[in-house]
Amino acid sequence: MSIFKITEEDVANYKHDKNIKKLIKSIYHPNSLIRYRAIEALGDLEDKSAIYDILGALEDEDESVRHMAVYSLGEIGDKRAANIIIEKIQYEGSDFQEIAIYALGEIGGGNAVKYLTSVLEDDENDDMRWRAAEALGKIGSFESASSLIIALKDRNREVRHSAADALGEIGDPRSTKHLKKALDDESWQVRKCSLNSLFKMDEISFEIVLDCLYDGDPHVREKTVQIMGRIDDEDFIPYLEDMLFDEDDDVQKTAIVSLDKIKANAKIKTIPRKDKVLRAKKSQERLEEAIEKIGQEKAVEILIEALNEPDPDIRHRAVEVLGEIRDPRAVAPLIKTLKDENSSVQWRASEALEKIKEPSVLPLIEALKDDNESVRTRAAWALGEIRDLRAIEPLIANLDDKSAAVRWKTALSLGKFKKPAVNPLIKALNEGNSIVREKAAEALGEIGDKKALESLKSALQDEDPHVRISAADAIAKIEKPKIN
Repeated sequence: MSIFKITEEDVANYKHDKNIKKLIKSIYHPNSLIRYRAIEALGDLEDKSAIYDILGALEDEDESVRHMAVYSLGEIGDKRAANIIIEKIQYEGSDFQEIAIYALGEIGGGNAVKYLTSVLEDDENDDMRWRAAEALGKIGSFESASSLIIALKDRNREVRHSAADALGEIGDPRSTKHLKKALDDESWQVRKCSLNSLFKMDEISFEIVLDCLYDGDPHVREKTVQIMGRIDDEDFIPYLEDMLFDEDDDVQKTAIVSLDKIKANAKIKTIPRKDKVLRAKKSQERLEEAIEKIGQEKAVEILIEALNEPDPDIRHRAVEVLGEIRDPRAVAPLIKTLKDENSSVQWRASEALEKIKEPSVLPLIEALKDDNESVRTRAAWALGEIRDLRAIEPLIANLDDKSAAVRWKTALSLGKFKKPAVNPLIKALNEGNSIVREKAAEALGEIGDKKALESLKSALQDEDPHVRISAADAIAKIEKPKIN
């Protein structure tokens, strides 16, 4: 058959029959669509015998053919193509570069790593940097780990979470401490990817899991709950049972799956909810009987002393009981316990302070200034649960905290105050620095008061892109029709 008589249907048949010779012949057809289809088919078949003919198509007069040529070279994955693709990039536009970065990630090799690393480090285009990070993750070379670690602090969140993903694929132990720091990133995608990468690298601890379990974003909590099921540790059971009451449906569903898996493997019989409630009630009755016998004053003293016990289980239980007793004398010791080395004890201490309520408010407000980031985070959370109006202004000031984790918890806490926090948050939306404005918009979205719409719409013109995004999200939440 003459080359001029080849049709698209013929090319499809050549592909079906894996007729490489005729597909190569079709690359030289005068119709650009036939050339495009032939190159596409050769890429799908991943036949390396066509490599030089496809490389020649990088000079095709039709841009779409050139783009398909570089894409197919990536599908074939022959390292001989890398240098020619890299050289060709400088003469093409951004669309070609984007496809070339994908192709180099598929091809791999030292030259591809060198080029992609240079893009990650120096390219001004955010899209190119995150695509380069993604491609480096596919290659998995230790040589790129240092550049990817630096990219964890990139200005663009897509770059940061692509870098976090890539480091998990590479598995270089040097990246562990940097991925742990990235768990405090302001972007939930970065936190989620960093957590997942630490899990892949087997560098995840019980404390990390529990911290992420109480993350302000449901995506991170859901990933954490999923990981807990994969780790399959019986110690996770009580925490997963807590997550059955999470505000997010997907977190709840994933918690059920992880719980079932752990309990099945441990051959633990699931206790019906009715029995759980009955047992909890009996346990509380026994506790009240014991306190009645020795007196509440003496019981509180004993429990406060127990907060210094070396066994974290004892400290954990002491904190829980102090929360149930709700004696103001426990406030100062519980504030101190927010610094406990065990994250679970820290959280239980913040819960206990929340239960004690009013006597805890001023000490918790003071704790917002603590040097310890964990203390500030727990304090912000507890104040949101107590919802004492005295905490609104200190929490708004706390939106400027240097820690992203503290800022999230603060924004979430302010959202719980509802209408009393609206006016102060609107003021913060107009006067704070960019981080304060962003988190103020986020909190206003959670509150959902239409009074904030005008200010939020003005924030759509904010100079900071993160403020604009948070404002747009908040407006969408407020204007979304409520379903009765």
